[in-house]
Amino acid sequence: MRWFSVSFFLTEADSTIFLILSLVSRTVLISMRRRKEHRQVFELIKNSNVVLEVIDGRLPALSRVSSIEKFTKKLEIPLIIVLNKCDLVPRSICERTKDIFSREYPTVYISTQNRQGTKILRQQIVYLSQKKQEILIAIVGIPNTGKSSLLNILRGKHVAPTGQKPGVTRHLQLVRVSKNILSFDTPGVLPFDHPNIEVQAFMGALSIDNLEDPMKTAFYFLDRIRSNYSDGLVQRYKLSSIEMENEAIITHIAKHRGLLLKGGKPNITEAAKVLMREFTGGLFPYWEEI
Repeated sequence: MRWFSVSFFLTEADSTIFLILSLVSRTVLISMRRRKEHRQVFELIKNSNVVLEVIDGRLPALSRVSSIEKFTKKLEIPLIIVLNKCDLVPRSICERTKDIFSREYPTVYISTQNRQGTKILRQQIVYLSQKKQEILIAIVGIPNTGKSSLLNILRGKHVAPTGQKPGVTRHLQLVRVSKNILSFDTPGVLPFDHPNIEVQAFMGALSIDNLEDPMKTAFYFLDRIRSNYSDGLVQRYKLSSIEMENEAIITHIAKHRGLLLKGGKPNITEAAKVLMREFTGGLFPYWEEI
């Protein structure tokens, strides 16, 4: 009996230790992955002539990355702030944001959806590169700002792979985007390391489908939208007022979209996911001024 008690105690202790080690290992792995992602982004920057920091024109203050800007400044590499998704923002707001950011860095606003602004961007790239015979650009930023879309538009339909450039790590392939502009074939994605999970999901850095409680993110968004532009949301979901309670809005969306559980009860969890998917997908206009 005494041996059985000791054995049981050790088993419980082992379970606790195992759980602690698992949590520590997961944290360490996440930390290692993020360090690797940072290294990859900074490697792209170090080997480029011009850096394009792509930010979400709807959320310009939240989507800038100070570490990228400090790093390029330290290496004296020209940086252009590219305000993307400006088809979802009034031109006057884009112009105002551009004027403010231009005090620090050259800034161009574009819409990869409508292919607007890319000509001006190309001209800015050539100008900042001091008209080098061949210009290598790096496209970087946090997730969900449209970096891949920008790369595809700059590349156009006919892309000539150029192999590897001397001095560039082997896994960094280059493609020609114009006669004298080259780009790395993969944008540099820097993790959005905001401590608030709701903010990360709101920015699209975390998938709403992977959250334990998507309602929290939807409520965070609705609280935020009341202080900014809400007409797009009201019109898309045919709301009577943005001043409705958060849960009432989500319930309305569920009924409006036919998202019902057994017995006709509104599936508010799925409605919250729909709301955030459609926001991050740019299916209704929204913006925040700085």
